Amino acid sequence: MSTLQIGLRQRYLEHYPGNSRRIWYLALAVIATIMLYYESYVLPSVAPLVLASFHLEVSTYTRILLLSNIIGAISAIFGSLSDRIGRSNLIVYGLLLTGLGTIAISFTGASIIAFLVFICVLGFIEGVILVATPALVRDFSPRFGRALAMGFWTVGPVGGSVLATLAANQTLPIYGSWQSQYVIAGIVGIVVFVLCFLFLRELSPGLRDQVMNSLREKDEIERRAAGINIEKAMEHPWRQMLHPRLLISAFGISVYLLIYYAAVGFFPLYLSSIFKFTVAQADGLVGIFWLVNVAAAILIGFISDRALVRKPFMLVGSLATIVVTLLFMSRIGTPTDGGLMALFLSLFGVSIAIGYVTWMAAYTETVEDINPALVATGLAVEGFILRTVVVLSTLSFSFVVTNQLDGSQWATWWWVCIAGLVVFIPTIFVASGYWTAARTRAAVLQSEESQELGIETV
Repeated sequence: MSTLQIGLRQRYLEHYPGNSRRIWYLALAVIATIMLYYESYVLPSVAPLVLASFHLEVSTYTRILLLSNIIGAISAIFGSLSDRIGRSNLIVYGLLLTGLGTIAISFTGASIIAFLVFICVLGFIEGVILVATPALVRDFSPRFGRALAMGFWTVGPVGGSVLATLAANQTLPIYGSWQSQYVIAGIVGIVVFVLCFLFLRELSPGLRDQVMNSLREKDEIERRAAGINIEKAMEHPWRQMLHPRLLISAFGISVYLLIYYAAVGFFPLYLSSIFKFTVAQADGLVGIFWLVNVAAAILIGFISDRALVRKPFMLVGSLATIVVTLLFMSRIGTPTDGGLMALFLSLFGVSIAIGYVTWMAAYTETVEDINPALVATGLAVEGFILRTVVVLSTLSFSFVVTNQLDGSQWATWWWVCIAGLVVFIPTIFVASGYWTAARTRAAVLQSEESQELGIETV
């Protein structure tokens, strides 16, 4: 197939790809995710310049961020379209629109209205595509390699943040304007669009709408593909995916990540206000958190796949994060040097990753068990709930921490985060999967035997 063929069905692969090509498609999905987060994080990287340019108050800027999260929650629902129209074209042409839109923001000049309109439009498009990318990662990752693949997908937010920060640090002294950062990000986005336009592919509906445990099953997957009634499988998608197991699981991870949202938005402020680190020192310490978090996600994903279980890791991750949060709180009012704080943040990076990356694998497997033809719709449910919780937590934080220099107010919020971790624990039990590798192997063996006999399994 020529790489210049761009029709909807011409991106479909009718045969499951070999391992090297499969990894290449997974890499493209991760690169696209990094790019989308990079474009999203341009605004935080130039926030002081934008506030000065439009004469905005910090409170107004906060409302802009809240609005973007609300739009992201709504647009996540539309990410379910990739179940019907495919993942790759949605990602490819979404990258084109976001690249052009990012460049267009630099031409908004002194019009705050035009600036906000473009920010909202881009936020909507990005919210849609950020449902399609993990769905594509799922398609190319059999269950026995799912957690590792999702670990690589989590590189997206960190990679995007690093790119935005690095570009600003290196080029703002040269160009001196916030507009320059949008131009640079937009150009890089167009380059990534061209890369994905030429090379990104996806599995045909018949191939992707099945449960695959390992690459050894690809011949069987291809054999069964022609017999799948795609239209029937996708009837009443929301009725199928608004399933209590998915709703409970999605809410659980949303409150589990309360401490993660705090890290994204407030850790630098917390470290500089309570522990008197300079802004540069605080940013450096948070950078350690991100790097450890990504490395741990990939490593834990690999270990979970080898262990053939998710739930024990989810439980250990939540309990470990509770312990680390309590230790973190105990330092309030106590002088803490950079080395010790780096240790605490590294522990946070590891403990959060243990629970989250294995949850991502377990959640996609739960969606598959309900209906593998509606993975993107299931991920859209999770995306909507998560972004809604982000909005509510940001609003709640603004009422709890009214004085950034008051350690007791920060401690109150850390207790809220601990409560979220506690709530998460019972939701582990609704996810698919077993607590021991032996149970997993037995279930897979039973499934294979049933398929050989032509028996449908649930």
